[in-house]
Amino acid sequence: MIEKLKYLFQYLFHLLKVRSKYRIHSPFVYNFTKYILNNNTQYPDYEQIEKVRKDLLSRARFIKRIDLGARSISFPYSQRFVRVRDIARKSSVTPKKGQFLYKLVKHYKPRSVIELGTAFGISSMYMAMGYRNCHIYTVEGCTDTLYIATHNFSRMGLGNIEEICGDFDIVLPGIFKKCKTVDLVFFDGNHKKEATLRYFDECLKHIQNNTIFVIDDIHWSKGMKSAWENIRQHPSVSVSIDLFTVGVVFFRKELSKEDFILRF
Repeated sequence: MIEKLKYLFQYLFHLLKVRSKYRIHSPFVYNFTKYILNNNTQYPDYEQIEKVRKDLLSRARFIKRIDLGARSISFPYSQRFVRVRDIARKSSVTPKKGQFLYKLVKHYKPRSVIELGTAFGISSMYMAMGYRNCHIYTVEGCTDTLYIATHNFSRMGLGNIEEICGDFDIVLPGIFKKCKTVDLVFFDGNHKKEATLRYFDECLKHIQNNTIFVIDDIHWSKGMKSAWENIRQHPSVSVSIDLFTVGVVFFRKELSKEDFILRF
């Protein structure tokens, strides 16, 4: 309860610092706001993906859940049997965040995408359907969880997702042997400061000018807030956007270095 109250106060403080779209002087960030944050189009793909979520939320059977990264209050143990519906409810991206990823991919059209943390593949599907010409490498540490995600991808007819099971540190070098540069990385797995910064540094070696990094839960803990501060201040980052539940960074050399706090 105390943690939830702290998080609520953080969010209220965040809202006090939010910059109105009328005070955004960067054309690049203004377009980000216009075409992604303020795009209220209800794409038909949303309904298809949410049908998969609804199905997962109805499943009462247990699977063996293995966490290799930071564990939440809801799932405090590294290995335990958990109901499918509970994982779907607590570990999958929300519809709002999934739609954000969909619009982000639809607008910027990344060819190569890396997702660290698959869960049941809801976020993977949003990105894969947002731009079907992209190739997504999605990494999950739990075999049983990834098995269900793979079934979901097949059910949706998505052939542009490549599932990889294993520890992020171990599998990332292999992914970069396949794709020398990456256009988009979604960090949604190990929510620890040291691990997040380690993955950031590894992926940073393979960016190009238009690469986008999306970091989930940047205000989830003191460690994640510190990791976000390190990332947004990195000299390679030109523009950072704090949406409270997620952070986005760009590396475009033609943009002036600037930080934005926007409503999401």
